[in-house]
Amino acid sequence: MSKEAIIERILSDADAQARAAVEEAEKKAAEIIALATRQCEGYRKKMSADTAKAVADIAARTEVVAGLDAGRLMLAAKAEVLDKVYSLALEKARALDKKTYRKVVEGMLQCAENGDKVIVSERERGIVTKEVVAAVAKSKGIKLSLAAETGDFDGGIVLSSDGVDKNLTFESEFALLRTETEAETAKKLFG
Repeated sequence: MSKEAIIERILSDADAQARAAVEEAEKKAAEIIALATRQCEGYRKKMSADTAKAVADIAARTEVVAGLDAGRLMLAAKAEVLDKVYSLALEKARALDKKTYRKVVEGMLQCAENGDKVIVSERERGIVTKEVVAAVAKSKGIKLSLAAETGDFDGGIVLSSDGVDKNLTFESEFALLRTETEAETAKKLFG
């Protein structure tokens, strides 16, 4: 064989080997790319499912928090309405005409015991007089007196005896009334 034929053959064999190596490399590269594609697709699906679950969890938590916030706002609004109801009732009691007011106080005086001193507010001085106190004392057969000093309250009375006070002021009576009737009142107002 001539030198050129040998070179040609070497080049041809080298070219065939190079093509075979390139084909093998391309085949390997395709396998690696296919494997990477499958792994990426699996990772993408898993991340998509995880993301969807995280979004659903966040939405559920947000809904719960919004529900709790709405509940708190509703309770606050209901409490405000109840405050207004009892406040208006107290205002109406304070605005009673003198005759009705005197009857209310006479009812309170039925809680008096022998030796009690009746304390009234400045506003009630002309309504709850010594004569009213004397009449109740006589009907109960006890000793009562009207205090010279007035109390720092508006509506009702305080019965004082030996350092023990019976607070029958409108504020305390309406606070007690609220404690006893608030659940029923709320049920009637709000169902």
